[in-house]
Amino acid sequence: MRLVTARTVSEYGRAHPDVAQALSDWVAIVEAACWISGDHLRKAVGKSARPLSDKRVVFNIKGNHHRIIADIRYASLERGLAGIVKVQFVGTHADYDKVDAQTVTWKGA
Repeated sequence: MRLVTARTVSEYGRAHPDVAQALSDWVAIVEAACWISGDHLRKAVGKSARPLSDKRVVFNIKGNHHRIIADIRYASLERGLAGIVKVQFVGTHADYDKVDAQTVTWKGA
């Protein structure tokens, strides 16, 4: 998968050193993956990911203390298209509770 917002994740990790390694691990998993559907993603990462819709997924990070909401365009092996993951939110579980996970979009630089 191509992670188009890796900078967003790394900036959050620098601001929250307690979760930096878990975020780095998440980035490595995403970039090595080739998910073709939400079911395929769930089978690959288990309960740490929960699809909200066909294109939006919530990832639990560091024992569910932090969350990432991402839009995903799944890979299409038939058409030779790589998948894309775009982070729309990264924050603590408490921060996550304050946003609408279905509609939140990243407003960072």
